[in-house]
Amino acid sequence: MKKVDRDGIEWSWVKDEWTATPPPNPLEEQVGGGHYKDLAIQPMEYCQLNKLGAAESFVVKYVTRHKNKNGAEDIKKAIHCLELLLEIEYKEEE
Repeated sequence: MKKVDRDGIEWSWVKDEWTATPPPNPLEEQVGGGHYKDLAIQPMEYCQLNKLGAAESFVVKYVTRHKNKNGAEDIKKAIHCLELLLEIEYKEEE
């Protein structure tokens, strides 16, 4: 027997008592594909731990997945993000 409380926690009746079922670890799941599942560290986790901005994070994402998802298109997206980063962050230095 299972139930979900108002906080979204799932409970199961086990050995004459209610036991909370721990929520799934989002770092162990992937929605829409499997191109990050077998990596040592997911791009999102790497980017968060290293406090990268959006442009840098997109570069990490595209370069990490290019062989298993969109190939050359992902490399072009990464290059475009780097070009945007140069324009936004370093325009005055040129």
